Parts: sequence; C-alpha cells; structure tokens
Amino acid sequence: MVKSAGAALPAARLDAAAGSLPPLSRPAARVGLLGGTFDPVHLGHLAVARAALDQLKLDHLFFIPAAQAPLRREMPAASAADRLDLLQRAVNEAADPRLGVLDLETRAGGVNYTVDTVRKLRAAWPHAEFFWLFGADQFAQLDRWREPAELARLVEFAVLDRPGSPPAAPPSALAASIRWQRLVGPPHPARAADIRRRRQTGELLDLWLPRAVAAAIEEKQLYR
Repeated sequence: MVKSAGAALPAARLDAAAGSLPPLSRPAARVGLLGGTFDPVHLGHLAVARAALDQLKLDHLFFIPAAQAPLRREMPAASAADRLDLLQRAVNEAADPRLGVLDLETRAGGVNYTVDTVRKLRAAWPHAEFFWLFGADQFAQLDRWREPAELARLVEFAVLDRPGSPPAAPPSALAASIRWQRLVGPPHPARAADIRRRRQTGELLDLWLPRAVAAAIEEKQLYR
C-alpha cells in the first residue's frame, strides 16, 4: 500500500473472499506489522513504527487494530470504528508513505488471532517478508498465543524492550524455533491507560498524542 504524503485515504481493506490487498511497492517487500487495541493510538506507537522502519529497513509498516485482543478480558474503551479512525488520522498526519492501516480485524469483529491474520496477509502477499512487532512483555508470553510455532514460521519477531522491564527473551519452549531480533527505540512515556485517565481528569494530551488524534478525541468526546 503506497500513499502520497498527507493524503486522507481510507484504511486498506482485505477482501477475505477475493484475497486481495492493494499491491506492495515490490513483490518481495519487507513488511512490518504492529497489532494492538490502539485505545487510543499515541506518539509512543509512532515512535516504535519509525524505529522499526529505520532499523529493519522496511518498505511498509501496517498498524492492525484489534476488535478485541485475545488475551485481554476488558473491552476497549472506544469502538473499533473510532479507534480505526484515530489510527488513520495519525498515519495521515505522519505523512510517511511507508505507513498504513489494515482494518481486517476490526471489520471481522470479535477475537481475531494473529496467526490467522498473518495467514491472510501471506496469501495476499506471498513473496513479502513479514516482521511482527511487539514489546518484550508480550514476547515473554508468546507460548500463550494461538499456534505460536506456526506464527514463528510465518514471521520474524522484532521485540522492543520497555524501560524498567527485564530484557527481551522468548519462552524457553520456543527459543530454538523462532527468529527474532531486538528493536532499539527511543523510550516514550505515552501509555494508553494513562492517556484515558488524563482525559477523564481534564489534563492536556498534547505531549502524548498526534495533533489530529487529540482533535478527533475532543470532537468525538471519547474517553470521558
């Protein structure tokens, strides 16, 4: 998916029946995938994306918002449609043609598993090289994910160490069978839970959110 800088384009949609996606910049593109609830998307997410684009030499990086994360009991505070819209506004503001948003999980609704999402992308882009981005805390519990060995066959993992947390390490049962590398990113203090709390107490969010996202949250009266 290639965008012109600043263009307000809709999120790329995967037609599950046709198996189609907008073409990549080249068949063997290096594609980063960053999933999450993004409730809301914040500057920390964008910092991770920029670090990954640079360090992994990615041609594309796609944000994939979840309708409902499998390992989270609580539902997101904002609707899938609103979270998708905020992500698209953040990507448009970033004006980097390598960034995009995929809505296949929010359109499907309910719980979607990463391995199934990646299978669909692999079918659409059979020659691409995929990198799944996440934090060291999620990496440590990879053995709780659906079909982790199959997921490890489909992607290489890029793991971001969080300040104050133990260094990244895979579950021992999977250590010999996965490909992974450490992602070094500038630490950013933004956390979605803190942003929601600050919103409820009326604090300014300018230091934590892209301007377009902050404006949309106010416009939609989200996280009150």
